[in-house]
Order: sequence, then structure tokens, then C-alpha cells
Amino acid sequence: MKDDNEWRIAADAQYALGIKYRNISTGDQQANLKQAITCFQKALSLYSLQSSPIEWARTQQQLGIAYRNSTAGPERQQYLNKALAALQSSLEVFTSEEHPLDWAQVQYELALTYLYLPSGNRRPALFKALGCLQACLEVYTLEAFPEQWASIQYNLGNVYCLLPSDDRYSTLRKAILCYEASLRVYTCETTPQEWAMAQFSLANVYAFLPGGERQTNLERSIIHYQAALQVNTFDRHPELWANTMQSMGNAYRNMPGDESETSLHHAVDCYQAALSVYSKEDAPLDWASVYNNLGITYNLMSSGNEQIRLEQAVTCFRMALTVYTRDTYPAEWAKTNNMLGLTYLDMPDGNRQEQLRQAIVCFEAVLEVYTFVQHPLAWANVHYNLGHVYMLIEPVDEEEWQSHIQKAITSFESALQVYSRKDTPYEWAKTQSNLGNAYKDCLLDNRHPYLQQAIECYRAALLVYARENMQDEWATTQGNLGQAYWTLAKTERQDYLERAIACFEEALQIQTRETTPLEWAQNKHTLGLAYADLARGDQQHNMRRALACYEAALTAYQSLHMPAQVSLVQHDIEQARHSLSRDLA
Repeated sequence: MKDDNEWRIAADAQYALGIKYRNISTGDQQANLKQAITCFQKALSLYSLQSSPIEWARTQQQLGIAYRNSTAGPERQQYLNKALAALQSSLEVFTSEEHPLDWAQVQYELALTYLYLPSGNRRPALFKALGCLQACLEVYTLEAFPEQWASIQYNLGNVYCLLPSDDRYSTLRKAILCYEASLRVYTCETTPQEWAMAQFSLANVYAFLPGGERQTNLERSIIHYQAALQVNTFDRHPELWANTMQSMGNAYRNMPGDESETSLHHAVDCYQAALSVYSKEDAPLDWASVYNNLGITYNLMSSGNEQIRLEQAVTCFRMALTVYTRDTYPAEWAKTNNMLGLTYLDMPDGNRQEQLRQAIVCFEAVLEVYTFVQHPLAWANVHYNLGHVYMLIEPVDEEEWQSHIQKAITSFESALQVYSRKDTPYEWAKTQSNLGNAYKDCLLDNRHPYLQQAIECYRAALLVYARENMQDEWATTQGNLGQAYWTLAKTERQDYLERAIACFEEALQIQTRETTPLEWAQNKHTLGLAYADLARGDQQHNMRRALACYEAALTAYQSLHMPAQVSLVQHDIEQARHSLSRDLA
């Protein structure tokens, strides 16, 4: 009897010491948990399933909790597996029939452990967590155990948020119902932290909820973030306050509707507030994330001085890139470089050519991370933007110009490896149109095959661009197609001139001097040149049409203050008048 008492006293002491270590809130938490694990293991070497089943099962439960909470470092997966094994062992004793409360508590701990499992193929673990939590509700009812019931509802909401599903909307709606259920128990007065946590989680779900009611959902999201801030104040919980401000900034940034510009200004205020807490030294990832989001917001705004806003965006992205590096955070580094490149591309003023060169550097950096296999659409988007920049940048000489054209062609053709008329029709048509421009501008000795390829690209784009619902794109492409036909007609058949004329006249049914003055003038001028070269039909009639086109283009170029073009058209007018007067004589 004495020996029995001694081992039981020793086992109980180790168990109690394990609980004590596990609950210490000061010092090295991981070291404390390892001490707790050692104590529970010693207790289990004394308890046995046969002689002391309750104590044995309870110690297995506590050992599982300690293993689960010791998840830092390379041993994380191993410790989580041990946690699951210990908790499941305790269920040999704690059954729903004989020990319902202990059984329910173990089910709850199992659910939390499944939620801790690292990312990867988490689907099986999430379904197991879901099953465990739903099992808990057989014992923990709202009436008998309101606090436990609320905690289970809250964690059910977390599981539904993480659970992969083909019907994302329905799954997130279940999460909303669970979080709202927990708020039947949690109140701002009695359980402020739990109440604020549920409000914050509700806000996050509404912020990401898909569907047509985007504005309404984001407005609800902001209401819940503001509710959470009643508890998570700057003075009492600065980090939670900053996290909520950042999340609320994201909701404001994504707000559609007539008040979107006002919402963007609210987003800036939220991000700047968060930066009053986050620092590069203490919270580098949060700090970088806020700067990145702030840069995106400045990019989206439309009010105020555009150049100043975009310069602010550049500063923000550059700040984020002091934390996001190619080696440590490649995905974030690539995304931020992509936004930085797009910002340089959009800048209206300043050293335009230097900005375009910076954009090229950024886009080429992104392609170090984005690959055709792993990120096909993003890879294609970057290639499209890179091709677009190469078409815009001014070369130092004709050799560099042709080099840029060839790089643009390569980039656009790369994008078309991903874009298709069926799956991404607008992107496909836009890339075809720009590839056509690159082929049209190629000035190599034998231009004929390049012009033919340009024509094929423009005609491909017109399979998507329709006069009925994409007038501007349709008209621009018709004009470019006309330019390609007209250029080809210089050395080829008169048929091409007639096709060029037809394209220009189609484009000019949409383009006007008021809406697109430069394109209108260019197409009027080239239409005149095509009529002047047309050998078929009444030559006097063709030349009069050419003269009318030249005179229309001249007035437009004069109003645009383009002296070189004015001089060129004036020369063509003189030639046309001379031809007409000679024929009349």
C-alpha cells in the first residue's frame, strides 16, 4: 500500500508540475513547455491505463496540449503528430458515454491541433477539425455550457474560412453564421477580447465574401472592424489596433461605387495610422505590407496631382522592397516590383524615358520569380507590359529601335502562349493588336512578311473587338490595319490600297477630331495618301478626296501644334492641287 501511495504521489506531483510549467506566462515559453512535456512524460511512466485510467488519460490530454503549443522551430510537424497521438490516446478512456465532458474537451483540443497543421494538403485535416467541433456540440450546448459553445462556434467559423470548396460563397456564409452565433454569448462588457476577436473575424469574412453585393459586404466589414476597435484601442492593445486599421484600410481600398475616391482617402488614413505602431525593426513584415498597400492606394486614386501621387506610390513600394528581398520573400518581392513597374509606366510627367527604363528593370525582375508553369497568367501579364514598354521607350538610334521592336515582339508572343481567344478574349485581342503594331513598325530590309504578320494580328484582334460594344478598340485597330495595308501597297497591288481605304473609313466612323484628335488626323492624312495613289476609278475624284482629307488633317495638326506634321501635310496639299490643276489644263 505504501509503494502504491508513493508512486501515485510522485505521479501526481509530476502532473501538477507539468501544469505549472505549461501555465507560466513569463520567461522562455518554449523552454517552459518542454519542461511541461518532460513532467507529463514522467507522470505517464508512473500512471498506467490499467491501474489509473483517469489520471493516465488526463495526462495524455495535457501532454497533447503541450506538444501542440510547442510548435516553433523545425520540430513543429513532429510535435503536432505527437500531440494528435496523445490526445487520441486519451479517448481510450474518455468516451462520450462514460466521460462526456472530458470526451468533448478532447474533441475540442483535437480540432485545434488539426487547425495547427501546416499548409499543404490541409483539406483532410480541416474536415477532421470540422468533425471534432461538431461532435463537441453534442455535449456543449448553448444552455448548459454557453462559453464553451461560443468558443466552438467561433472555431467552426475559422474552419469554414479555411475549408476549400467549389462554392466559396456558401462556405463563407456558414462562417458568418458561426461567428454571429458566438456573439450570442460574447459581449463587449462581459468578454471584451472574445467579442472583439469575433467582430474582427466577421469583418474579414465580409471583406473577402464573393458575390454581387461587394459594396454592401465591404460596408458591413468596416462596421465590424470599427466595433473591434472599441476594445482593441491604440492605448490598450496597440498591435491589435494597428492590425485592425490595416485590415480596415484594405476594405476601404477595395470599395467600389460612387464614393470610391473618398474610400481611398480613408484607406490612406488607416494605413498611415497603422504605421504609427508598426516599425521596420519590430514588425518588418507588417510594416512592409502596409507600405505596399499604401502604394497601391496612391496608384488607384484619381484626385489631386497625378504625378505627385504616383511618386508617393513609388516611395512606398521602394520602402516595402527594403524588407521584401528576392531571397527571403520572393513572392512579395515580385508582386511589389510588378506594382512599381506599373507605376513607372503610368507616370504622366518627369523624366519619361528614365521612368520607362525603370519599368523594364522592374518587370524583368518579376520574371525571375513568375514562371510560365507556376504563374501562367501573371507571367503573361508581365510579358505584355514589358512589350508595351519596349514600344514606348525612345531609342538612341535606329539600331536600338529595331532591338526594342524585336524584344516587344518576343514579349507579346510570350504572352500569347497563355492568352487565348476563348479563355481571355480581351487580353488576347489587346496583345494581338500590340503585336501587330510591333510587326508594322519593324523596319528591316524585307518588310513584306512583317507587314503580313501585322495584318494577321489586327484581323485576329477584330475577331474580339466589335463595333457595337468596343468601339474605341475596334476603330483603333481598323486604323492600324489601314496603315499596314497602305504601307504594303507601296510595293504591292492596288488591292491593298482599296483595303486600306476601307479600313480608314471604318475607323473614321467612330473616331472624331474632338475625341481622338491625333488618331483622327493620322488616319485622315493616310487616307488622303491612299486616295492619291489609287490608280483605279476616276483619278480627278480620287485626288479631290485626297485633298479634302489633307485639309482636314492639316487643321487638326495645326490645333495640336505639330509643326513637322503640318509641314508634311502642306506639301501633300500642294502636290494634290498641282495634280488637279494639271489635269484640268
